[in-house]
Amino acid sequence: MLGLSKFIMYMLMVAVIGVGLYWLIQITTACSFHTPSGSMSPTLLPDESGLVNKWKMGARIFNIFDAIKGKPYEIRRLPGYGQLERGDIIVFNYPYLDSDRKRDSIAMNLATYYCKRAVAVAGDTLEIRNCFYHVRGCRDTLGVASEQEALRLYVREFTRENPDPHTWPSWMRCCPRDSAVGWTVRDMGPFLIPGKGQSVELDYKSWLLYRRYIEWETKSKLKWQDSAAFINDKPIKSYIFTENYCFAAGDHVIDSKDSRYFGLVPEKFIVGTAGIRWKSHVLNRMFKAINKH
Repeated sequence: MLGLSKFIMYMLMVAVIGVGLYWLIQITTACSFHTPSGSMSPTLLPDESGLVNKWKMGARIFNIFDAIKGKPYEIRRLPGYGQLERGDIIVFNYPYLDSDRKRDSIAMNLATYYCKRAVAVAGDTLEIRNCFYHVRGCRDTLGVASEQEALRLYVREFTRENPDPHTWPSWMRCCPRDSAVGWTVRDMGPFLIPGKGQSVELDYKSWLLYRRYIEWETKSKLKWQDSAAFINDKPIKSYIFTENYCFAAGDHVIDSKDSRYFGLVPEKFIVGTAGIRWKSHVLNRMFKAINKH
């Protein structure tokens, strides 16, 4: 009996250590993600799975119990070996608690994860011209050019049959969906992607573009009244950002719910970058790196 008790204790210790190692790896190193749709095709096909690399940006550390209860919490990162780069494929928490309601404020949705490409990062000035992504000063192809060309042809035919912009459906209109900006999937920007220490002058257009992010950072309402921006009932002419953001877009641009529609993603919402594909219905795609470009 004594030998059996020792064996049981030994197995329990092994199980505890195994579970501890599993969660340590999940939190600090890598975790799995799944692509249920074709929004990242052809880079990631529907029903493929891969591993998230948490070492590059550094794993996130936060009080998940406070987050679940809706209490205030702070997100920190462990040291990483790099930083988010333009073109990285990222896995992130959806930046709104409810995708079906009017998006007045951003918040990290713990239950919903997206996989997209960071076509623009903090400090970039992004433009969409004739459905193609461009970043000022960058000559690299952003995303998948053939997919953007397919959208260009589709939009050309659609607008030829529907010339009145007032009749265009919601999929044609880009965030912030206001006539003062008038951005569409065909033409958007220029749009400065804010980062830590960057300052923006606050006129009505920039208030529309950056209001929800300033409110998230300051935990205060940013109002527009009497031709000026007000925070805590005090007028402000400019704002200096304290966080980094990115513009996340699906490679299959003709059918992707991404930053064109829901806006920017705070870097703190990013779990990590895509690493190795471990599951695919196409055998020769398995156990291969998910390329940045």
